[in-house]
Amino acid sequence: MVAFTSYYSAQEINKDDKKKYFFGLLKFDNKSPYEDGFWINKWFYSREFAAPINFMPIEIRYGVGATGKSKGSVYSFNPDSFKDDPGKIRYDSDVTAISQETKNIWGSSLEIDVGLLNIPYYLVGTSWLNVMTGVTYRTSTLFSPAKVPHGDWTNTNPSWSDTAFFSPKVTEYLATTHFQYQPFNNWYLNFRYSYGLASALFYTLDKEEWDDNLSGSGTSSAGSLGIRFILDPGKKSRFSVGLDFRYSYSKIHTINDPLDKTPINRFDLSNYGLYLTLSSFYGGKKTSGDKAKTYYYRKDYVESLNIFKGFLSDYPTHANRHRALEYIVDCEYKIPYQILEQGILLEKKGKTQNALVKYQFALSKVKTDTVIVPILNKRINQIALLWMIEAEKKLRDGNYIQAYNLVKHVAEFSIEGQKELRRFKSWVLLGEGKKYQEFGFIGKAMGKYAEGLELNRDLIFEVNALQYRAGIQMAKLAQEADEFDEVQLAIYSLEFARELSGGIGNKNEELLIQLKEKIKSLDEYNSRLIINKKMESARSIIQKGKEEKLKVGQTIPQVQNLLGEPHEKIISRNGQNFKEQLWIYFMNEKSLHLTFIDFILFRIEQL
Repeated sequence: MVAFTSYYSAQEINKDDKKKYFFGLLKFDNKSPYEDGFWINKWFYSREFAAPINFMPIEIRYGVGATGKSKGSVYSFNPDSFKDDPGKIRYDSDVTAISQETKNIWGSSLEIDVGLLNIPYYLVGTSWLNVMTGVTYRTSTLFSPAKVPHGDWTNTNPSWSDTAFFSPKVTEYLATTHFQYQPFNNWYLNFRYSYGLASALFYTLDKEEWDDNLSGSGTSSAGSLGIRFILDPGKKSRFSVGLDFRYSYSKIHTINDPLDKTPINRFDLSNYGLYLTLSSFYGGKKTSGDKAKTYYYRKDYVESLNIFKGFLSDYPTHANRHRALEYIVDCEYKIPYQILEQGILLEKKGKTQNALVKYQFALSKVKTDTVIVPILNKRINQIALLWMIEAEKKLRDGNYIQAYNLVKHVAEFSIEGQKELRRFKSWVLLGEGKKYQEFGFIGKAMGKYAEGLELNRDLIFEVNALQYRAGIQMAKLAQEADEFDEVQLAIYSLEFARELSGGIGNKNEELLIQLKEKIKSLDEYNSRLIINKKMESARSIIQKGKEEKLKVGQTIPQVQNLLGEPHEKIISRNGQNFKEQLWIYFMNEKSLHLTFIDFILFRIEQL
């Protein structure tokens, strides 16, 4: 039965780890050291518990762009597609438009973002994306500006006759927001949007100095998409380098021309560029939550659970806190099953005590799972049954104390052991009595036999045989008996021996008469003793009647004052955990079991 139970329970856990194909002709090992979803997490969610970037002191971008067309179709590319759109420049009158070739639209730009703060993080303590907000300074110029058609313009207005170049030198002050997404440790994607004010000097006579008397102002907006590579991911203050594709649109709609040098009354700049970026920032490191996931996907649920709890304590407002809670629930569900498997492996190796500890630990970790509880209880009861069988073997071999200690250990976790404590205790008393009798302490031996019979009436035949043998011993020692207890025991032993054997011989009969005469002189002493015992018993009953009744919630000292010391005391975890104790009082044919938890009476049972 035990073997069948063991096999059946093992089958509930050790399912076939191989998938079968083609009617079982091919088998593939399906057991993986990783939890399901390991690769999806690695590629898409490896940083879901990372700390946000909270501050970027500075980000610098420098690049080259073209002020090209912003209208038309991608299907109509031609050599003029990258020329500036003439409609972007507006004039006071019908004059010849500035002709810009491809070489005239290229230029460079320098941008500096400063004081970028993760405002959502500072407001609510959480940030799903890094949303950085700050201010931007930008300046840009053209490499080879186009010459204005001053000859044609002179026909309309003589004051427009200066030889000059249209070369916008734009200065911008923008409010900027970065949206950052970082799937891996060493790089992240960055989307940026800016909006603000722009001013421009756009006339130069020698391509080196600009005419301060002619300027414009307006608004500007820009957006960019890029990638950043982190140079030193392990440091507190970190740097990144990257590449951005940027688009901006500036509207210089107000022209300041007091000397009337140009017919231009507005111009728009639509710029596409590629920029090299260098930035510095704080934050963005992985947290204990990401470490906890590493343990989870390697199926170390116990360690993962502990670290996740620490993560929730350290980051109570993290954007993915709900995901951490989901992992915790999953760990709590899987931990008992994992520990159960470990226990079964230990049982197979013969390490039953270690397996029992695993099963008890797994049982303590179960939350609301009703499936695994009966499985664990079955494994624990099976171990109890095996050890009870072993205890019976030790009892048959005369190893009473070893058998009793084994049953005491079983009683710590199984009702089967608690039920058998009285019987095994009786055999220990019997063994002690045998030793006393062997060394001639007949009185003490008889006392042990009497205690044993109170616990186990099945010992009557064994005790009778020992008492008969004691009677023979006492017959030899009776002549030396002069104490009341010894004389009484000698008379009892001789009479009992006569009853069992049908006679004890003339000498022993004469000895019996002498002992009875001697006992008469001790009647007074005996009467006094009986009266004192009755008085003491009555006082004890009255005292106990005054005291409070035994009830759950009493402390250990209160129970001691009420019932005295127990006959047996079992300390949990082999005598290591004094907070959990089982006290046993033997009463007639039954026993009183008192369970203490944290030194408080928790349960009262009568078996």
